[in-house]
Amino acid sequence: MNDNSTLHAPAIELRTGDWTTLGAAAGALRTAVFVREQGIPAELEWDEWDARSVHCVAWLDGEPVATGRLLPDGHIGRMAVRADQRGRGIGRQVLEALVAIAAARGDAGVELSAQQQVEAFYRGQGFEPVGEPYDEVGIRHVKMRRSLLASGLWACIAASFAVRGERAWAGALDAISGNDASAALRAALERGAAQAVGKLGRAGGFLDNPKVRIPLPDGMRRVEPLMRSMGRGPELDELITSMNRAAEQAVPQARQLLVAAVKSMTVDDAKGILTGGDDSVTRFFESRTRAPLTERFLPVVTRQVSRLGLAQRYNALAGQAAKVGLLKERDASVERYVTTRSLDGLFLMIGEEERAIRRDPVKAGSKVIERVFGALR
Repeated sequence: MNDNSTLHAPAIELRTGDWTTLGAAAGALRTAVFVREQGIPAELEWDEWDARSVHCVAWLDGEPVATGRLLPDGHIGRMAVRADQRGRGIGRQVLEALVAIAAARGDAGVELSAQQQVEAFYRGQGFEPVGEPYDEVGIRHVKMRRSLLASGLWACIAASFAVRGERAWAGALDAISGNDASAALRAALERGAAQAVGKLGRAGGFLDNPKVRIPLPDGMRRVEPLMRSMGRGPELDELITSMNRAAEQAVPQARQLLVAAVKSMTVDDAKGILTGGDDSVTRFFESRTRAPLTERFLPVVTRQVSRLGLAQRYNALAGQAAKVGLLKERDASVERYVTTRSLDGLFLMIGEEERAIRRDPVKAGSKVIERVFGALR
């Protein structure tokens, strides 16, 4: 594939169909570009996937000038543009036709193996590189991927609101492109997560914030006055400080998993986020990350708390309180208690960031967030 121009394409006719219908034209183009021009062995050009793929051929003045195919698994390949027609945007039209077919049949995304020399062309069409470059048939390639999440999502949301009579809202969505929808969702989720992690994962992030400050467990608070009257107040204060410091150290571990959750978002997830109310982003993150974050936080919390001798005293006292019903079982270990409260605080802060974006998208500092979430208000 060699068509990296951004010029306007000429008026062409695009035909899509199976190999029986388009194989002769597509085959001639691929032979000219890949076999003769690039020197790829003919026996490597043809495979069993031609008969199982959707093909697109662009025609100009009655002659085929570009082609590509879409495999059943969402891979796009065999993109070829006749040498004398390159730089006119014809390859882009073929590519978009195949992407549209993939979106219409419900694919979550499309992938392709791009020759490295035309990586910039595919980037311009919304594809992002995945992994390191590699050699294929003696030519340097890079794997690239484009999400189709927003295309199907936006259509189904707009349609559902139109059915309910909310034509103005659906019309507002129609003015927003699928790429905008996808970008806004990902940007909003990543921004909310990053802001929450940034605010909590620093000195004083928990300790100095009354909304998330980790107190003694309920059962221990009941006996706190007695312990303070016995001169144990400084120890309790030191325990509270150490628990909050441990939380502040653990929270930065969440960033990677939160970003991974965004990348794994499905069409159903995105629809739920856009239409599920002011806490839908928070619920999405919590459902995807609480369990793995618990396991990731525990070692960090354990290291921080173990630096103080209070951990053993806490566990001993908490264990006794749990036996007589003054303490929940999950709070009987300082490590488990701090981990749980750390995650509670993280999701609470994500929720605050989410509501702030929904209330005032302009302040989010992103034009695409402003456009999309402004339409949802």
